[in-house]
Amino acid sequence: MTLFCFFAGILLGTVWVNRMGASLKEEIGGLAPIYWSAHGVRSSVNAGEIAMLAGRRFLAAGMLWLSGMTLFAVPGLCLAAVFTGFSIGFLISCMTVQAGLGGLALFLLSVFPQGIFFLPVGLILASWSLSPENRLHGAGFAVLLLLTAAGTAAELWLNPLVMQGAGMLLERV
Repeated sequence: MTLFCFFAGILLGTVWVNRMGASLKEEIGGLAPIYWSAHGVRSSVNAGEIAMLAGRRFLAAGMLWLSGMTLFAVPGLCLAAVFTGFSIGFLISCMTVQAGLGGLALFLLSVFPQGIFFLPVGLILASWSLSPENRLHGAGFAVLLLLTAAGTAAELWLNPLVMQGAGMLLERV
């Protein structure tokens, strides 16, 4: 059921972008140079950026963890899967408007390397939510929070390097 919700979200996000008017699609394509310059290599990240991004990532993990121990576990997981799928479909479609067939590669680069940390966290939290036993998994959740912190650090400091390299490649093409 969760997998169905995820793919339904991807389809919905893709259809959403494809139903947009041509002028809106051009605006999306025109945002790429702004994205590259905003996500270039930075020598420092301020404490506010760190706190905001870490807060969002920890809140999402905490909400999935807590909902997994309630009667809302399966519907909550399905909602999270639809939202995640919609976001992925929307982003891939937008990046395809910008980069053509390279849009999928561009999307994969945009979630690298933080996805290496966030994907296992999401999969483990999903498996706990679908488990018939409602355990706290306290020590396991602490490890997932460490992975979330590592993913957040990768998103803040390593991903801009990856995206700058992708941006330079796109400019040459």
